[in-house]
Amino acid sequence: MSADEAAGPRVIPYAGDTIRVLGESEGIAFCELTVPPHFAGPPPHIHHGFDEALYVLSGALTMVKDRADPEPVPVGGLILAPRGVRHTFANPHDEPARVVGVWSPASALEFMAEIGAALPASGPPDPERLAAIYRRHDGEIVP
Repeated sequence: MSADEAAGPRVIPYAGDTIRVLGESEGIAFCELTVPPHFAGPPPHIHHGFDEALYVLSGALTMVKDRADPEPVPVGGLILAPRGVRHTFANPHDEPARVVGVWSPASALEFMAEIGAALPASGPPDPERLAAIYRRHDGEIVP
């Protein structure tokens, strides 16, 4: 066992909690994260450089894809956001939601680390800071 394996999974800050990197290669990353209760989520946005998926293990989320109304995403539900598709998600419920996140390619974790540190667990984020982060990572906020 290497020293890295003994130390446990790599963690990335996210909305007052952490994303635990379960495994990654150049092409894909698998992570586990907890979405806090009453988390408003990121603003509607598009990623041009990576695909994203969130699979709900416990709790529930809502998602918006393209310009559709928010849809519930219960346990066993999947939020699939291919690159180029406007999307967002939120946890409007009283309980946290535990999810497995998948990003391809794994370089998307650089974005997740930066945006995760900028998203507060509650309350609105700084819109100018978020917009700058999305631009740096080949994405955009799309109201």
